[in-house]
Amino acid sequence: MIKIIEADITLTDKDIIVQQVNCRGFMGAGLAKTIMQRYPNVRKEYRSFREKQLKTLKDDEKLLGLVNYIDVYDGKIIANVFGQVDIRQDRNDKTVYTKKEALFQGIEDIKNKAKKLNFSVAIPTYIGCGLAGGDWEEIQKGIEAIFENSSVDVVFYHYRK
Repeated sequence: MIKIIEADITLTDKDIIVQQVNCRGFMGAGLAKTIMQRYPNVRKEYRSFREKQLKTLKDDEKLLGLVNYIDVYDGKIIANVFGQVDIRQDRNDKTVYTKKEALFQGIEDIKNKAKKLNFSVAIPTYIGCGLAGGDWEEIQKGIEAIFENSSVDVVFYHYRK
């Protein structure tokens, strides 16, 4: 079971901060907004990565499961997991946008990178939920299964203003 810490993930001492992003190039709500405020280069590099990938992939949905690793000024890495194609349109939108398989594929990639580099990982609680509509119990179980027999130091961060 992965430990849960009540704290702001952007203030973590872990090496890699994970967030889910959409395949359309929109960033600015939820955790992404907080990350962009702390790390201003993240939005630009996310969009640049997306555009570069689409030159060969040709379709937004083919981004699903990819991870965009961004070095930020304090030595950390932001790992943008392409785990949803679209975004919620309004508060009444009950659509589940998270594609669990894509989210888990990205997190598996992060685990492998962290193991190779001996890096630690911070993952927000409710990743893929909230604005993306996923089911936290299912997602938490999937993430815990990915790290179950791993030596990677991983922590869930729970923070609500």
